[in-house]
Amino acid sequence: MKKHYLLLFVLIFSLLIFSACTSASTSTPETGMATVKGRVMSEVSGEPLSDAIVRLAEVFRRPDEEEGDLVMLDQAFSPGTRTDNQGNFMFENVEPMEYVIVVGDIENTYRIVSDDSGKASVFMAEPDQILDVGELTVELTEDDL
Repeated sequence: MKKHYLLLFVLIFSLLIFSACTSASTSTPETGMATVKGRVMSEVSGEPLSDAIVRLAEVFRRPDEEEGDLVMLDQAFSPGTRTDNQGNFMFENVEPMEYVIVVGDIENTYRIVSDDSGKASVFMAEPDQILDVGELTVELTEDDL
């Protein structure tokens, strides 16, 4: 009889852990907030960048100026995370706004995710939505990080 209880306990515990892992990777943001997720790949090696620092830098629009947008990365307040061993990252419950994604250590080696023309890619995180930015490639290797 004790074996049945132990087996039942292990089964329930396993289901709880699986449920927590699954819900964390697909959880919807809190009301009024946004989730941003994606994957970082090395343009150099073609491999995922594991344990890379990923930051969200706010975009500020300058009215009536031709110099372009301002991007602000605040070491203390800009959201930051690290990629897993497959290069995946997720920011949960961030302020909905426009962001530029920065990969790497901003005091040493980093890259701003950019489009084909070399201009910083701007991503709009909408309230109550999950923004999947897809696979991002940067000119970094794990040795750079």
